[in-house]
Parts: sequence; structure tokens; C-alpha cells
Amino acid sequence: MLSFRMLTVLGMAFTLAGCVGAAEAPEDLAEAPELAPQGGPSTGMGGMNGLTPAAYHANVTALLASLSVAAANPLNPSAVNPAIEATGLLATADGRDVFEYVTRCALPAGKQLTSGGRVYTGGGILATTGSWVTGGLTTAQKEDALTCMVTHLNTAGAHVPIFLSGPSIAGTQSPAAGDFTIEEAVWQVDLQGPGETPVYYAWPRADLLNTCGLLTSVSWISRICGTALNTCGVQIRYDRATACTGADGLFTCNGAPAIQTTLEESGLCILHLNLLGIGLL
Repeated sequence: MLSFRMLTVLGMAFTLAGCVGAAEAPEDLAEAPELAPQGGPSTGMGGMNGLTPAAYHANVTALLASLSVAAANPLNPSAVNPAIEATGLLATADGRDVFEYVTRCALPAGKQLTSGGRVYTGGGILATTGSWVTGGLTTAQKEDALTCMVTHLNTAGAHVPIFLSGPSIAGTQSPAAGDFTIEEAVWQVDLQGPGETPVYYAWPRADLLNTCGLLTSVSWISRICGTALNTCGVQIRYDRATACTGADGLFTCNGAPAIQTTLEESGLCILHLNLLGIGLL
């Protein structure tokens, strides 16, 4: 049950959404029934959403180069590969944060690598990328890693718990009953060729109007790009019924694995209202 204060803020957010309504695509309304939940995921992996889009996008080229080589030093399996350090990814605080998140996504649970006195620990979120310890990833594995990364993006730094599910997710945990109840969106990253900018797809599942008082594509764009302007090439899509197959949080879209995010109701509203510059706290 939302508090009076939260409802008041949600009303303010709806007013703001109306002011930026020029960004709204007509299909947002036409496809609203498609957003209805179809049964939440029964297995997946939990995490904490909190990586800034600015850090991710500034370092995505170095990140892709890092995913092309083994994560561990071939001569010292407990250290980061010098080839990754040579990409410059670990030269800045933002880059080190990006590497911390990608190790959570792509390295086996508990695998630790050190560099510059910092320890990076694998979270075992993905079931497809464990080979990164000793060798570079394939294009499909890189797409899984980047998709996992973008589900963790959060512009405002208001960290919220998320639950991830999909064909590439390890699926070793169950969402706590009554907690993760809002299926936010289905996400996918497409690497169309060497040296090309990744393409980001988002299929919204949450009804931001009824849940948080928001009716705008701006929030979905901000979720990935970090700004209301689509500067990162994200495509907000409402064709999940034809582009994706699967159910219950396990979707394959465009013929490749996708990742669904499921959140607590309060977490969803905190995330998206903060993306629009409105705080609930």
C-alpha cells in the first residue's frame, strides 16, 4: 500500500510526465494490454541495481575489449589479466566500477581476481560466461554479459534490489514470496558487428501509469542512456508478442536470449521516479 506522501509524489510525477509527453509514442497506449504479467519467474538470480549509465557508456569499448580476452592472468589465476589492464578499463574509478559489475554478471560465483589492491568477485549471475576466466568470450556470450550489465543501470544512484531471469541466467534462486512482484521489462543487447556500437532493446512489462503514475517513454530511455535524450541507441519496443517467445520470465527475443527484470513495487517507483529527477525519499 503506497503512503499518502508517496501518492502525492506520484501525482507530481504524473504531471511531469504530461509535460514531457511529446516523447510518448502512440503504441505505448495501443499495446498496454501486452504489459499484463503472465506469471512471475520461479527461478533466477537476485542483484542490486546501481551502476551509473555514464560510467557504463564511457567504458563500454574497453569493456568489450576486456571480454575478448581471458579475465584471469594466465600466469597468476588470482590476478586480473594484464591485457585487461592494458585496455584502460581499470584506470578510472568509473571503469573499475564497470569491471566490478561485469565480474558479478559473468564470472563464476566466488571467483576472485585482484588488481591494484582491489578484489573483484564473481557473482555467478550468468550460466553462459564462466569460460571467461581462461579465455575470451564469443559474440553471443558478450551479448549476455552486456545485457546483464544494462539491467543494473541506475541514473540516480538510488540502489534497488532486482531479480533477473532468462535462458542465460543461472537460475539458482527463487524470488521471495510477495517481494519481487512487478515484472519491469525484458532487455537485450545486440552486437551487430566488430567495432559497432551495441544496440539496446527494451520491452516494457510494467504499467508505469497504474503503478507509479508515469506515462512516458522518457523513463525507459533514461534507464539505459542516463538522459531523457536517446543518446545510446536504445529501442523501446512493444512487439514482444511477435519478437519474443517464452513465458514466466524466460524469454528469447530476436532468436537470442533476453533477460527480464522483476522488482518490488516500491523499488520500481523509486527507480523510475529518480530517473526523472523526482525523489521518493
